[in-house]
Amino acid sequence: MGHPIARAVGLVDEALDCAKGADPSFLSEGEQREVLLGLSRQVDQLERLRMRVLGILGAPGGVAQGDGAKSAATWVAGRTRCGYGSARAAEKLAEALDSRWRLVGAGLEDGSVNLPQARVIVKALEALVIDPLPGEEVPDDVLARAEAHLVECAGVFTPAQLEALGAKILAVVAPATCEEHERKVLERAERRANAATRLTFRKRGDGATDVAARIPDQMAARLKTFLEAWTSPKQDDGKDTGAATGLGAFPHRDPATGLRLPQERLHGQAFCAFLEAADPSRVPAHGGSATRVLVTMSLEALRSGLGTGSILSNGEDVTTLSAGQVRRLACQAQIIPVVLGAKSQVLDQGRASRFFTDGQRTAKTLTQRVCGAEGCSVPSTWCEAHHGRDPWGHGGRTDLDDLLFLCPWHHQRAHDPEFTTVQHPDGSLRYHRRT
Repeated sequence: MGHPIARAVGLVDEALDCAKGADPSFLSEGEQREVLLGLSRQVDQLERLRMRVLGILGAPGGVAQGDGAKSAATWVAGRTRCGYGSARAAEKLAEALDSRWRLVGAGLEDGSVNLPQARVIVKALEALVIDPLPGEEVPDDVLARAEAHLVECAGVFTPAQLEALGAKILAVVAPATCEEHERKVLERAERRANAATRLTFRKRGDGATDVAARIPDQMAARLKTFLEAWTSPKQDDGKDTGAATGLGAFPHRDPATGLRLPQERLHGQAFCAFLEAADPSRVPAHGGSATRVLVTMSLEALRSGLGTGSILSNGEDVTTLSAGQVRRLACQAQIIPVVLGAKSQVLDQGRASRFFTDGQRTAKTLTQRVCGAEGCSVPSTWCEAHHGRDPWGHGGRTDLDDLLFLCPWHHQRAHDPEFTTVQHPDGSLRYHRRT
């Protein structure tokens, strides 16, 4: 008759063949409910059975070793074409269920725990036992109570709710020791996060740079909060006006197509604006003087907005920008312009009063409460300082009368060669795309 598991697989095949050509639209309302719930339960039970076999397959002397495979996951991935990642995930879960969390495995077998629930329960329990430091070990009886409690809760809670409960499970099953254990675990996690902190730059060669980072959770949350101040969907008024509303600094739709911009693009734009808005006075000294970026370009290019310029940062990184972009950056960023004449003589290394002071900004807010672009309602406190009447590159002075607040979006347009700028008698600006 063969092994019971082999017979079960044969019966499942026969049952599936029986249902293969059946039309589910003829199921009655009651049958639809019963069949869908039953299939969902059976899928999870079959997956648990598969994981049990997977554990035997990868054991010493098992099929994987006999066929020369490195592991059960490698063997399964090669023969089912499911991909190594999913096969390895199933193998790891099988190892955990068979060696440590048998109560969770039993719940999968009898249908009281579904597969997504089992994954989050095991993840929460594994966090209590993997690589503990001396003094952080959780007693076996506490682990048993934690597993039993989470399995019981699977009859009530969703995977997301179980995940939240699992993160605080010690507070439920061992409240007397929970706080001290949690403190030690958090301190170790913080040390690991700080040690793993990385930020790398890779120039793509197409005018953009890939920035990859790994930072502590609390810093990531802080950065996300800053960026969402510019990009929150709540600021989207659904209109393609080219101006942000509320506290947002960017429109949420492409001005050309009217389509909503993806959130990752908005975050990228907000990150650039965030870097430009950093207070230069709080940047550490670098090489004996304030950190700065040198911009080199011809006087004609600076005045006309045509051509290109190059920036030198950190004494080694050279980046080429359009003249319009250099002019925009010169309004606010911590930049020292090095303007060259026809024979490359240095004509101007910047004026000491190029940046508007806090006092000037404060005084200006008394007369200009929002962005100076027509129809834009971004508060002036969120705006950048722009030389309104006489651009700095044209010899303009950093006087209060010349200060105009523009949100980052409209400040970009003010220096964008694809747009023309018209200034109304009241000082507000209107932009038109060049045809």
